[in-house]
Amino acid sequence: MNHLKENPFIAILRGLQPTQAVAVGNLLYEAGLRVIEVPLNRPNALESIRLLQNNLPEDCLIGAGTVVTHEQLDSLIEMDIKLAISPNTNEGLIKKACDHKMISMPGFMSPTEAYVAYNSGARMMKLFPAASLGIVHLKAVLSILPNDVDVIAVGGVDPSNANLWLEAGAVGLGIGNSLFAQGDSYQVSKEKVMAFSKAIASK
Repeated sequence: MNHLKENPFIAILRGLQPTQAVAVGNLLYEAGLRVIEVPLNRPNALESIRLLQNNLPEDCLIGAGTVVTHEQLDSLIEMDIKLAISPNTNEGLIKKACDHKMISMPGFMSPTEAYVAYNSGARMMKLFPAASLGIVHLKAVLSILPNDVDVIAVGGVDPSNANLWLEAGAVGLGIGNSLFAQGDSYQVSKEKVMAFSKAIASK
């Protein structure tokens, strides 16, 4: 995913509301982030995704997270969303997303799940929950995965450990509450973004 080459962070905007979507999206874009995910397990997620898709520059990749049903994926296909992120490994969803030229990013814990995802067509996967599994686990899994697999670390990643995950081989990091939490004001969001921008600058 070329969007992660300049900035390895994926912003996970859980609970993002339509009224704040454009402002928060622009803030993240100005800070250098080029991949934004809005999980579907909160109210108004699809509308927030639609607003981001329509208002942010074309070089910003907008995706949906917690995609766990075919109905959800069908909605994304209809909206022409190119990134579908799941917390689990679902062969049917991966194949369907790939058939529609989407980037499917399933979640995995074990090598078995990772290979199921790979054989279903996924080439980008998220290790989740990353903090529960640890950096040693990431290194071990990467040592046996095909070279054309990119792994994102998600879950428990924050400014204090971001560089450790990147050094271990993650090509990107999914950042949730440490970057944005439901109910955050614009100022709080800005302060969180600045902390991660410093983490990028120091790597």
